[in-house]
Amino acid sequence: PQIDLYQFDFVANPVNRFELSLNGQGYLAICNDGSNLFLQPRFTDLIFKLTPLGEIFWHQSDNFPDNTADTTSTFMFWRGRGLAWADTNLVALYRHIDDSTLYRGRYIHVNDDSFQTVLDITVTWDHLNSNGAYAMAYNHNPDTPGFWVLATDNLNQYILFEVNANLAYEGNFDVINGNPMGITIGPDAGVYLSYPERKIEKLFD
Repeated sequence: PQIDLYQFDFVANPVNRFELSLNGQGYLAICNDGSNLFLQPRFTDLIFKLTPLGEIFWHQSDNFPDNTADTTSTFMFWRGRGLAWADTNLVALYRHIDDSTLYRGRYIHVNDDSFQTVLDITVTWDHLNSNGAYAMAYNHNPDTPGFWVLATDNLNQYILFEVNANLAYEGNFDVINGNPMGITIGPDAGVYLSYPERKIEKLFD
């Protein structure tokens, strides 16, 4: 299917659309650093850098030693599950192919047309089911920075839970109505969720 980039106004109305030459990438996580966009496919280790108009600057492989290709397929052992911009670094979230409770967060410093890993963290979120976490956004709280994570838990509920900067989960979560697919923090610091019905709703401030 065709992958398009939509631009929305501050009340979530679409105001522009740009075609992306990224067919075949499947689900894409997206974030921005205030100037450029970054995209993460789910089934490869690629990260794309784009202009706000959808022009691709570059794509790079976020390669790390234990993420070599499965000997029986072209898929990776760690699959993309979220992308966020945390102050000065890109943070990529991965889930292990064989364990839906095992996750990896990689802080990546972007330098023009290249990047390097500055922190690599592995955590277990044992409250999640076989689908697990699938989207995240950075929480800019100056006192307790961390991430909001969308997931399905072991009761098969859609939930939003918070982790700290080291991805440690402290046990608090909210059950979400419907089946949200994406999350972002708006310019008003509100938490916004996107749904398959092409709907965007503000969850809370």
